[in-house]
Amino acid sequence: MKLYKLTFYDLELSYDDYKEGFLIGIFSSFEKSEQTAEYYINNVNGFKNYNCEYEIETKNIIGTVDENLKQVYIIQGWNINSNLDEIDIVESDCFTDIKSAEEEMENMKQKYSRCEWVLDKYIIDECQWTEGFVHM
Repeated sequence: MKLYKLTFYDLELSYDDYKEGFLIGIFSSFEKSEQTAEYYINNVNGFKNYNCEYEIETKNIIGTVDENLKQVYIIQGWNINSNLDEIDIVESDCFTDIKSAEEEMENMKQKYSRCEWVLDKYIIDECQWTEGFVHM
């Protein structure tokens, strides 16, 4: 089994090799993530009115997988550039249990030199961000 990470990018806030990304959610199928992306682009203010694009990334699952799997854990590490943007992002696979994710986070900290680290829990098929882009 694989999971699918849906991220939107605001192209107006992106520059050079940097893309301003916003995680929408982790989905149980490619089709569900694609349907969600198309719904956002066509129907949700703050997405349909802005110059944005999306990306669906396939994520491996580490740990026990069964029909009751409802949540996963993902580790991210990053640095901050002079514009205060997150760069040099490293990200783990999806873990089914927190203990394994915590152990992997320690391994990643040894392997990668990053100034910030986070271990987040995601509910599968739940949208994390629903408001859309709002430019000031």
